[in-house]
Amino acid sequence: MTINQMSVTDISIINHRNIHIMEFNRVAYSIVSAVFFSMVLSPAVAYDPLDPNGNITIKWDVMSWTSDGYVAVVTMSNFQMYRHIMSPGWTLGWIWAKKEVIWSMVGAQATEQGDCSKFKGNIPHCCKRNPTVIDLLPGVPYNQQIANCCKGGVVASWGQDSSAAVSSFQLSVGLSGTSNKTVRLPKNFTLLGPGPGYTCGQAKTVPSSIFLSSDGRRKTQALMTWNVTCTYSQMVVSKYPSCCVSFSSFYNSTITPCTSCACGCQNKNNCIMSDTKIESVVGLHTPTKDNMPLLQCTQHNCPVRVHWHVKVNYKEYWRVKITITNFNYRMNYTQWTLVAQHPNLNNITQVFSFAYKPLIPYTSINDSGMFYGIKFYNDVLMEDGPDGNVQSEMILQKDKNTFTLKEGWAFPQRIYFNGDECMMPLPDSYPLLAGSAPANQIALSTLASLVLLILLAFQAFDLGELIFVMEFNNSANPVHHTPFEAKDRCQWQDCYSFRELKHIFSVVIFFMMVSHAIAYDPLDPTGNITIKWDVVSWTPDGYVALVTMNNFQMYRHIMTPGWTLSWSWAKKEVIWSMVGAQTTEQGDCSKFKANIPHCCEKTPTVVDLLPGVPYNQQIANCCKAGVVAAWGQDPAGSVSSFQVSVGQAGTSNKTVKLPKNFTLLGPGPGYTCGPAKIVPSTIYLTPDHRRKTQAMMTWNVTCTYSQFLASKNPTCCVSFSSFYNDTMTPCPSCACGCRNKNMCISSDSKKLKALHNPKRSNTPLLQCTHHMCPIRVHWHVKLNYKDYWRVKIAITNFNYRMNYTQWTLVAQHPNLNNVTQVFSFDYKPLVPYESINDTGMFYGMKFYNDLLVEAGQHGNVQSEVLLQKNKDTFTFKQGWAFPRKVYFNGDECKLPPPDTYPFLPNSAHANPFAFWTMAAPLLLMILYTIW
Repeated sequence: MTINQMSVTDISIINHRNIHIMEFNRVAYSIVSAVFFSMVLSPAVAYDPLDPNGNITIKWDVMSWTSDGYVAVVTMSNFQMYRHIMSPGWTLGWIWAKKEVIWSMVGAQATEQGDCSKFKGNIPHCCKRNPTVIDLLPGVPYNQQIANCCKGGVVASWGQDSSAAVSSFQLSVGLSGTSNKTVRLPKNFTLLGPGPGYTCGQAKTVPSSIFLSSDGRRKTQALMTWNVTCTYSQMVVSKYPSCCVSFSSFYNSTITPCTSCACGCQNKNNCIMSDTKIESVVGLHTPTKDNMPLLQCTQHNCPVRVHWHVKVNYKEYWRVKITITNFNYRMNYTQWTLVAQHPNLNNITQVFSFAYKPLIPYTSINDSGMFYGIKFYNDVLMEDGPDGNVQSEMILQKDKNTFTLKEGWAFPQRIYFNGDECMMPLPDSYPLLAGSAPANQIALSTLASLVLLILLAFQAFDLGELIFVMEFNNSANPVHHTPFEAKDRCQWQDCYSFRELKHIFSVVIFFMMVSHAIAYDPLDPTGNITIKWDVVSWTPDGYVALVTMNNFQMYRHIMTPGWTLSWSWAKKEVIWSMVGAQTTEQGDCSKFKANIPHCCEKTPTVVDLLPGVPYNQQIANCCKAGVVAAWGQDPAGSVSSFQVSVGQAGTSNKTVKLPKNFTLLGPGPGYTCGPAKIVPSTIYLTPDHRRKTQAMMTWNVTCTYSQFLASKNPTCCVSFSSFYNDTMTPCPSCACGCRNKNMCISSDSKKLKALHNPKRSNTPLLQCTHHMCPIRVHWHVKLNYKDYWRVKIAITNFNYRMNYTQWTLVAQHPNLNNVTQVFSFDYKPLVPYESINDTGMFYGMKFYNDLLVEAGQHGNVQSEVLLQKNKDTFTFKQGWAFPRKVYFNGDECKLPPPDTYPFLPNSAHANPFAFWTMAAPLLLMILYTIW
C-alpha cells in the first residue's frame, strides 16, 4: 500500500504513534544522560590507569566505650603509589549524625572549638557539628602524641615509603551511642590533601580490626570499625594542569618547549620576572595563609616543568637526562614523585641521583616507573631560584625489536608530577631525527610504507606467493586486481633476492642508528675533537695535506702515550711521505721499485712524533708524543698537526675521494668519529697579516667522547669529610670494579722497588684498596667563617705505572659561582650555559704540580678553595657543602651514596637500610658481570 492509498485515519494513527516514540526517546535520553552524568561525578571517575587501586582509606577503630560515647583511633592509610600529601598537610572534615562532641584528641586537633557554652564544668575540645581536623606539628610533648602522628599532615605515598604512608590520631567522642547498635556513623567526609581533589565515599561498617600485642603473642580486637575511602581526581582540583613537559635530544638542536599557557594564563599578571631582585618583592618568601603561588613569568606559566632530554645513543644502550624545575617562589616540594610511562622502562639498567621503582599495576605490562628523591640529598625540590631544580640520568637497555629514535618514540607517553598529569607538547613538535622531514609526517609514513611494501613484495616473490594489489578510494571497498604471474617473478629474482635485500636494508638501518650516536656531555655540550684536512697543494698523482687536530673539549685532554689516528682510503691511495707524524706500519710496498712510499696500508695508523726529532721532520704543533691539552686548560697546547703527501689519489676537487671510517684513540677507546664532510676551504694569513691564502680543499672529521665506551667502570672515586663531623665518608667499595683485585699490590710490599723499571709496561698496577680506583679525589669541608667557607681538595694516585700529565679536575657545586681564591691550583669557571655558573675546572700550575706522579709518597696534589657565602642558599645540611659531580681527566668519578655524607651533629643519622637498598642492585649487577 502506497501513501496515496492510505486513508486519513491510517495517517493519523501513524502520526500519533510517532509522537509517542519521540516522547519515549526524550525520556530515555534524559534517563541515560542522568545516569551518565552521575557516573561522571561519582568517585569512579577518579580512576587512575597507572594506579588503579590507589586511594586513601580512613579507618575508625572504636577501642573502648565511655559513659556517653567512645574512644576511637582514626588511621589514614595512603594506598596511592605515587601521590602523597605534602606540606601544609591533610585536613579532614565530616558531619556528625547526631549531636556528638569531641571531648579530647591526641595526635591531632580540631581547627575550631565551636560553641560549647552549654557545657559548664568539663569543656569539650570541639562542639562543632562539622569539625575540621588537622595533624599536629613535629616536636609536640609526648603526652599529646600517638603512633604515626605529628608530622605536620605530611603523608608519603605507599610506593615511595610505605612506613610513612600512615597518619593516625585518637579522639574521645561524647553524646553519642555507647554500643554497636546505638552508634551512628559520621557522614559527608571531606579530605584536603592539602588542596581539593579528593572525593570521599560514605562510611561503611567493616569487620573489626585485629591488633597484635607488642610481643606478638596476643590478639586484641576493636569493638567496632568503619572505613571511609577517598579517591583523587585531577579534574576536581583544577581545570588546568599543574606541570608541563619539554623535550630535547642530542640528534636535533631544536628544543620542544612547554606549550604556551600550558597551565593556564590566569596568573599571568601576578608573576615575577626571574631577573627581578628578590629582596625588592615584599613577602616573597613569607608563607601565606592560602599558600597562593607566586610564579616566575614564563611562557607556559606552570609551577613545575619536567624536561626530558635524550642524551646519548650507545650500541646496546641509550641515555636520558631528566630535569625538574620549580618556578614557584613560595613552594618547596617535599617527598616529590615523578612518574613516567615509556615502553623501554621495562629494561632500566641504572638510574643516577634519583631513586626508582617500577610500577606494574597490570602484570602483563611493565612500562611505567616512579622516580623520587634520595633521602637527605634531593628529596626536597626547593623553591624557584639557583637550587630550584633536581636532575637525574638513566641508562636503558635497548630492545632491538622496538627501539627507534623516529616519530618521538624516545619520549614518554605520560608524565605525572606529584600525582598530577603534566601537559605534554604536541606530537608534531617533538624533536625529529636528523634527515627526517621537519614537519610533514605523512611523507615520512608514506616512505616507510613504501619500503615495507617493497620488502613484503620481494618476500612474497621469494616464497612463491601471490600478491594482490588493492586500490582504495574515499567511498569504495578494496578492489582486487589480477595477481602477478610466475613468469613476471623471474626478472625480479634475477636482479635481487629477498635475502640480498635484507642485508642491504640491515646495513642501511645500522648506519642510520649509529651515524647520530654522538656523545653529549652536559658540562661541556659543545666539546669535541675536530680533525681538519687542508689540501695545500696538488702533486702529479695526488695532493699534500696539512692535518690539524683541534681539541675543543674544555677539560678532557689526551695524555701520554698520546693519540692514535686511523682511517680507510676510499681508493688505492698511498702515503709518499709524512712530516710531524709517522705510520706505525709500512705495509706491502713490493710493487713499487724505485721510490718506496712511507705507507701502503689500506687502513694506515698514524701516531705523533716524539719531542727532539730533527727539524726537517717537524712542523708547527707537532712532535709532542701525542699529548694534546684541553681547550679550557691551554688553548695553545690543544692543537696537534702533521703533514702528509698522498699518492695515487685524485688531483682535483672533483676526483679526490675523502677517507672514511676514522677512528681515534686518545690514548684509549672512548671516541667515536663521524664521516668526513667537505667544508669551506680554510683561509690563512701571511706573517705580516696583509695577505690571505686559501686551502685547495678542506674536509672535517668530528670525534666525540663517551665514557661508557671507554670503560664500563669509573676510573676515579670521591671521598668526603668535614670539620663538623669526625666520620669520613670513603669511596664506595669496588667503585671502579674489582676485576683487578687479585692483581693489586700492597703499599708496604717489598715488590715496590722492582716497579721503578723504565721498560715497564703501561698496564695499570694498582695499590690494593677497597675502592680499587687509580685516582681518588677527597673533598674536605675545612673551615666556616662568617662570610666565607673553605674547602681542601686532595687528589691521590694509586697507580704505580702511570704519571698523569696536565691533569684536570672538574667539580659542580652551586657555590662555585663565587670563588674568592684558589691556592696551589689554577682555576677556571666553566659556563656552558649563560644562566648557570656552578661548574669549575682545577688544574696544576705549570712546572709546579701539573704532573701527578705515580703512586707513592709524592703521588698526590692538594689545594684549598675559599668561597664566599650566598646567605640565601648556603647551608651545611643535607650534604649541600659537597659537590654534585666530580670529573678527573674528563671522566666522571663515582660519588658516595648521599645518605653516607657527613651530617651536622644535630641532623638525623643516615638510615643504614637506605645504603643497602641502593647497593643491592649494584651488587647484583657486579656479580652478574663476574659470572
